[in-house]
Amino acid sequence: MQPAECLRRVHSLVREQLPAELRGFHWSAMSFQSKLWYGNKDLHYEIWSRERLGTIEIGLHFEADPLTNARLLAAFAANARTVRRSLTEARIEDWDRGWARVWEPLPHRKPDLDLASELASRIADYVTALEPILRRELPSDVEWSESADRPARARAGARSRVSRAARR
Repeated sequence: MQPAECLRRVHSLVREQLPAELRGFHWSAMSFQSKLWYGNKDLHYEIWSRERLGTIEIGLHFEADPLTNARLLAAFAANARTVRRSLTEARIEDWDRGWARVWEPLPHRKPDLDLASELASRIADYVTALEPILRRELPSDVEWSESADRPARARAGARSRVSRAARR
């Protein structure tokens, strides 16, 4: 199986594994990397195959402006105990270009159906554990646009957060 095909399989598998309120995500993929996000593409979950390094990186990336990234890094560091209860191998750190991430490395291996299933399961674990923290800690001045294909219940919850932020 080619890497791009493996990531296409992850896309459909992860949707099945997420709770209903988190199934309305955006997805993009290249042959070596895929991204899943909700209201802001700069704040996304990523699967990044780094064959030369012998690893597959999986996690939540903050690739917005440096201030937003720093604020979210601080918020997740403050929630480290909660994060590690669900994601025992997760690392919370600043990174290249003023970015930050909550991530873990997995051993690199040949793409196949088993790998697609494992990646879908891990990314679903990350989304389920981290998306509530991200939405709760998201600074009110950070752009967040809900997708029209999201379930109504999820949109309503996000709208109430935006409304609270607008009242500040």
